[in-house]
Amino acid sequence: MLRLFFLMVVMLVTALFAETQEEAYYRAMKFEESGDIPAAIQAFEEAAALPGEYTEEIQEIIREYKAALGDTSSDSAGLDNAESSWKFHVAGELGLYGLHYKETGMDEGEKGGDLFLNVNPYLDYVSRKWSHTFAASVQADYFLNNDNMPLLDTNDWNLVLGLEYTLIGRGMLLDVGYDFNIEGEELSSDFLLWFEKDWYRFEKQRIGTVAWAFYRTSGPMSFAFYASWHRTAAEGLNGTVYLGAKFEADSAFDYKALDQSLKEYGQAYEEYYQSKEIYEWSGGTTELLEEPSLESLVFRQTLGSWLGPVFRPRISYKFKNRIAVEANVSLFYGFAVDGPDEEYKKIKRFDGSYGVTVSWQYWKMNFYLGLDRKYKRYNLPRYYQGKYTESYMRTQLKLGAKWDI
Repeated sequence: MLRLFFLMVVMLVTALFAETQEEAYYRAMKFEESGDIPAAIQAFEEAAALPGEYTEEIQEIIREYKAALGDTSSDSAGLDNAESSWKFHVAGELGLYGLHYKETGMDEGEKGGDLFLNVNPYLDYVSRKWSHTFAASVQADYFLNNDNMPLLDTNDWNLVLGLEYTLIGRGMLLDVGYDFNIEGEELSSDFLLWFEKDWYRFEKQRIGTVAWAFYRTSGPMSFAFYASWHRTAAEGLNGTVYLGAKFEADSAFDYKALDQSLKEYGQAYEEYYQSKEIYEWSGGTTELLEEPSLESLVFRQTLGSWLGPVFRPRISYKFKNRIAVEANVSLFYGFAVDGPDEEYKKIKRFDGSYGVTVSWQYWKMNFYLGLDRKYKRYNLPRYYQGKYTESYMRTQLKLGAKWDI
């Protein structure tokens, strides 16, 4: 038993101190800058065999070098050995979010926290032209001070079980995912599809298009189409920008149906009250009307739909000391295109979020500290003023660590 424990410790330490793909990529670039092309190619091949976000780019660099050197054999310099392989690794994240929520009409906001753990085992298969990733995920959330956060409407704990498949190659990326959510006594499922195609590449930059879809059985459904720009580098400036349009549909309460049923209920009750008075005045010779029931009131959910432009830039800078600073913004201006009534279609909505994160990578670990804020504001017609909250702001102070072993 002691030997087994010692072996597990050795394996963990070895994995933590093993070279990451980013480090191998950086080492290859240094060889490239110095003019040592054979050493650069070997380092790129070693980087391609490691799991990471630069696999497709590294494979393309290797192919370009082989073509430039006139080497088209499938097994030259160990290219097939570097590109055709199975890899298993486990990524995860342990973090804490401090939450603050405030909406229109509140003197003080709600305060709480979210302690979460996420574990993701991955199985990667990399061939000469394609990279396949099969992943599972388990995420558990425990909300702190939940009793004092009624507007955030969170349970004491959540559990999410997920499956995901990713295909990368030939200038494209396909990602398909499924999540099963357990939120207290409520169950729901999420379905996610992301397809991205690169149309033009130059230096470290890529320009393409993205199609995205999301569906939750208990709530919203979204579709989006973006133009995309990426700049990817082992150090220095990195960036991603998505610009396009999004369609979103979610449940909406039919207030006018309730107002109409309340009006009819009031009229029916007034007629019943009058018939009762006549019955008592006439000495019980008049037939009484049936007393109206509250069950006759209409509480109906319908569907509200939104369409509008989206702008999502994300810029980061990676320093040589493994510290990175990232800033992100997401903006969506939605026009109601369908809903329970004509007044609902006059509603306009602005969703915005922004955040800054500082991270530090130490071998297989990435430690981060950041601040995110999400803002939503409605432009409401007169009928819906007071029925919907005009605006809210949710602030998250996040602290945590990620790993990929």
